[in-house]
Amino acid sequence: LYLTALSICNELIALSSSSPRSVIVKSKTLSSLARRIIHSQRLLDGSVPISQSQLQRTNEPYVIPCVGVNEYRRTIPYILRPGNDVIEVGCHFGRTTTLLNDAVNANSAKGLCVGVDIGPKIVATARKEHPSIPFEVVDAWKTLELLKIKVKHEHNAASTNLGYDVVYADIGGLSGANGLLESLALLDALGNALQPSCIVIKSLCMNRLASQLVAFSNVWNKIHRNENSSL
Repeated sequence: LYLTALSICNELIALSSSSPRSVIVKSKTLSSLARRIIHSQRLLDGSVPISQSQLQRTNEPYVIPCVGVNEYRRTIPYILRPGNDVIEVGCHFGRTTTLLNDAVNANSAKGLCVGVDIGPKIVATARKEHPSIPFEVVDAWKTLELLKIKVKHEHNAASTNLGYDVVYADIGGLSGANGLLESLALLDALGNALQPSCIVIKSLCMNRLASQLVAFSNVWNKIHRNENSSL
């Protein structure tokens, strides 16, 4: 339903003779997303920090939208910790995946890092260039296959800890201005199936949404703090 609500809002804004200053939407799901989505620049400049106690695995994880590969990679020390299990969906030739692998295996920890991509030739190149990291050919939307990869490469064969601590996603088509609804649908699918603590996604349209979407509870609390400080 919230995808429909966003679609209707976009249509109304597009049809308006002048852009509205704000659009108020009554949606519990959108409000939840507004509290979980963090603009990458706010994370990187420290204005919205995320503590490790906040990074708990759930089907409603934090979402960090990034623009450009450099910004995407700069989030790694803010999100990953040694020993984490991480998957990169849309790994391409595995250059970012190697950075993720280094982060989860730092300090002699034994984290799990896997990279997946839909292109067999791309994955073959990634395997050749980075033979110590597992790469698989998988469609990002086939979330059951993503879970099977975790079982296949899990260090502890007896582990019942399905899913991943963190998901990184760099998928072509999600960075365009028209990729918003598809991005949100993919985030829902990954969140519900893999239950990570955080999804870092390289997407211009999601980055724009992060700068526009505000939970009214945050606005209300800010107003009350200002009122109390003036007393």
